[in-house]
Amino acid sequence: MFNSVGIICKPDDFTSQKTALELGVLLKDLGVGVLEGAKEINQEADLIIVVGGDGTILNTARTYVDSNIPILGINLGRLGFLADVSVDSMASAVTEILDGEFIKEQRSLLNCQIEKNGKVVSEHLAFNEVVIHRNETPRMIEFELHVDDDFVNNQRADGIIVTTPTGSTAYALSSGGPIMHPSTNAICLVSISPHTMSHRPFILHGESEVFISLLDCDERATISFDAQSSVSASEGVSLRVKKHDNFVHLIHPKGYDYFEIIRSKLHWGQKV
Repeated sequence: MFNSVGIICKPDDFTSQKTALELGVLLKDLGVGVLEGAKEINQEADLIIVVGGDGTILNTARTYVDSNIPILGINLGRLGFLADVSVDSMASAVTEILDGEFIKEQRSLLNCQIEKNGKVVSEHLAFNEVVIHRNETPRMIEFELHVDDDFVNNQRADGIIVTTPTGSTAYALSSGGPIMHPSTNAICLVSISPHTMSHRPFILHGESEVFISLLDCDERATISFDAQSSVSASEGVSLRVKKHDNFVHLIHPKGYDYFEIIRSKLHWGQKV
């Protein structure tokens, strides 16, 4: 099923590179071709194995989502939300997956357009979330929110998070947002420290289009994507967000349990 595998490791990380070399040897012993260059992976890979952590998977997902290549994550630290195969179990897990024993799921991304004066300035993808937030200043920013061309409200806050179900356990969760199961077709809006306490997280249908216009921000605000890239924004800049056309396809070992990962990462049921 998987004849050519692309390996992507965490940049400038010795442990990641060492583990990737070990993985390459394992794959060749199993009769599988190994690809490492971005062009080769994009054109020839049947599977991408990321050796690093959730951050590396976020970047890989955005890069290859339109190629529809499934992604498996090898986590170098503790169990991750996305990279859920430990180094200790790498050999057995990869062997089983190559034998066809795995679980496959699809995750949505956000397509984000930065606009000014009615023109698209730039486009970005976000796997977890896109965030508009104030810079290092005590003043809140003010913005206007529309959903599917319907006016929702004006808000004064430190910012707002537009999150996918995958990102609901990241920044959105720490800001009071709900946990959404990855299979949910939804987008969630979470205000960051809103001036009006009646603002609460808002779950929208996954096909909704969100449009946020910056109204008042004396100091320039920032729009960030998965906390890995960002652009400066000022009054008059708008953000248009909707679900990306293609999905990220994640591969998990047989026996994968999302709720077990949630319990482990959030320490549910553990004595304090």
